[in-house]
Amino acid sequence: MTPDRIIVLSGPTASGKSGLALALAREFPVEIVNADSLQVYRYLDIGTAKPTVPERREVPHHLIDVADPDEAYDAGRYVREAERAIGEIRSRGKVPLVAGGTGMYIRALLRGLDPLPADPRVREELSRRWESEGGAALHAELARIDPETAARVHPSDRLRVVRAMEIAAVAGIPPSRARAAWRSAGAGRGRLFLALRPDRETVYRRIDARTEEMFRRGLTEEVRGLLARGFDRSLKPMMALGYRHTVAHLLDGVPLPETIDAVKRDTRRYAKRQLTWLSSEPNLVHIVPGDEPRRTGEIVRIYLS
Repeated sequence: MTPDRIIVLSGPTASGKSGLALALAREFPVEIVNADSLQVYRYLDIGTAKPTVPERREVPHHLIDVADPDEAYDAGRYVREAERAIGEIRSRGKVPLVAGGTGMYIRALLRGLDPLPADPRVREELSRRWESEGGAALHAELARIDPETAARVHPSDRLRVVRAMEIAAVAGIPPSRARAAWRSAGAGRGRLFLALRPDRETVYRRIDARTEEMFRRGLTEEVRGLLARGFDRSLKPMMALGYRHTVAHLLDGVPLPETIDAVKRDTRRYAKRQLTWLSSEPNLVHIVPGDEPRRTGEIVRIYLS
């Protein structure tokens, strides 16, 4: 077995990544490295669809519950910790299986951190404009500059809107063009990149069912507990899908049915952006519904042989 082998398994939310990763780990000598930007946080369990404790006992999982919600956690920290975990996995003669849907983390791990130009003064000015003009105004401006990037970034995603505008201002070209070389850098290099690609209606149906199940399992109580621990609603993980909506239900009086509908709607939008990201990723092996375990097992067996 080649020592630098690495398997990546991604796909839109609710596409079945966790279940397939477990199935592969039961069949092959792999350990799972989380690539979900919310599963790194402690106390966020139901709304992040974390693997259960028994599943994590059965199969080693890395980079789950490694930070408190008020700790800084970004792609740079993720890469450092993921590379450390990958080294440890390989030292045991196993293969790392990176599984999750956070494209920024996966790209940073495979290619290195985003090398595109930055200017703190430009970023600060854009942040001031976000506060004074609102996110919708900056997103509309981004759409005029670079429709491709604007279509992938939600208008309320302050970090990515500001970053895209910063790249446009400093580089003098649309962010989508500036990112093209970075996206293709390091393509291949001995990795196997599997992408679950159910059709959109299937994904949306699964999102609706999973959202309802999360609230049945106690997402409201989980968020109430986070607030009771003193974690402010402005923290990055508290602003995530499901969590910000539930905070608004608890603190602002948004009715629960309206909250659940909003989670479904915004999660569908997120899944659409994930599918867009995957469509731009080179050298993917697409896995379609109905043959996930069988076909994926065959592909992994060939790759590891």
